[in-house]
Amino acid sequence: MSQKTRNSSRATANITSYNRAAEESYELTNAPILDQRFRNLPQEIQDEFNRLSEIAPINSAEAIPRLLELKQQYPLPLIYSCLAIAYGRVDPKKQKQIIAENYEKNPKNLFARCNYARLCLAENNPDEIPNIFANQFELKPLYPKRNQFHITEYTGLTSVMCEYHIQKKQTEQAEALFEKLQEVAPEAADTLQIKALLQPSIFERIRRKLFA
Repeated sequence: MSQKTRNSSRATANITSYNRAAEESYELTNAPILDQRFRNLPQEIQDEFNRLSEIAPINSAEAIPRLLELKQQYPLPLIYSCLAIAYGRVDPKKQKQIIAENYEKNPKNLFARCNYARLCLAENNPDEIPNIFANQFELKPLYPKRNQFHITEYTGLTSVMCEYHIQKKQTEQAEALFEKLQEVAPEAADTLQIKALLQPSIFERIRRKLFA
């Protein structure tokens, strides 16, 4: 086996997950899964976007103007998501608008759905969540033709559903999903965010009581 093949095998790092509701199995992977529409872009545009995605979180002023141009030419979920990250540092109102527009333009994209769902949850509107996900709360029923998902797709959707159940006061369901998150990706940002909601520190509990 070549070094390249060994590296590729390690990068894939597939984890089999079982979806009991749909009685279907699928794989979780760390290997990149790119939208075919993004793959179809000219190579120079792909390279430019990859450069912009690296600087967007740290230099919004440089990234935003060109990302806006790319969005107009290629209204793809990846470009919208990168633009939302860039706006998050400098203009939260614009960030919300970009997230909402991404969902409007790409309503079946998982990350567009998850980011819009987080907006609804932030505004204490959990009843919108079933509509966003067509009443399907797990990956395989939501995308039945796919047999492989990136691990961030799993943590993204599962954390949204976890927070949905928390807001609906369905603690048992939320804790069951949190256990799955801990099994699959215990150090992921999505997992740690849910942990903070379900298992707040003593200081956070005191703060919540003081400002309830």
